[in-house]
Amino acid sequence: MSGELDEKDVLSFIESRPDFLETHFGQGGSGFSPNLIDATGKIAANAREEARRLSQANQSLLDAAATNMLHWQALHHATLGFLACNDLTSFAQMLDEELPVIFGLAGARLLMPEQSAIPQAEELGFLVLAADEISQLLAAGSIYLGPAKGSGLFSTPVASMAAIALPDQLPPPIAGSALVLAGRDEASFTPEQGQTLLTNLAEIAGVCLLARLETG
Repeated sequence: MSGELDEKDVLSFIESRPDFLETHFGQGGSGFSPNLIDATGKIAANAREEARRLSQANQSLLDAAATNMLHWQALHHATLGFLACNDLTSFAQMLDEELPVIFGLAGARLLMPEQSAIPQAEELGFLVLAADEISQLLAAGSIYLGPAKGSGLFSTPVASMAAIALPDQLPPPIAGSALVLAGRDEASFTPEQGQTLLTNLAEIAGVCLLARLETG
């Protein structure tokens, strides 16, 4: 027989070979055996379950993709906002007032090391801390994501916190400073965001702050 088998070919084979049913499914005679029907039912049930699983997995991927797209749109808006700042006052306003709205945060602060902080840092709303305190907030790395820690960072308690070091290749006071974001719930920040989205946000903030400092 040439070509591919279809359903009729399979049924014809089974009808003409009762010994096949006896051997493989424990039931002689012509027609469908109960064991064959049971096996077919199990296969169909497994197929339906697999289809449901794949559908749920695909929906999860779609939800994640949609969330990711919204996050990158927010980063785009934040970039435009920082680029539009023409002095340190507007930069501080963008950081304290606009950034939390864009990302749906409970708050945002800029931390500067006291050894290199600009003179008007606290007047602008930046928080001046010892360099080792900032390092501790960053958990001895360049990023911290997790439960809120550190007293005096925000006026009210927050559920979670992200602390991202500003680019260390830039001159002080950018190097040594950190951007701190307050989350609205415990799951506001994820490791994937920390390594991409939030790192990019801190880099943009650092570059724009340097530009404002250089232009006075």
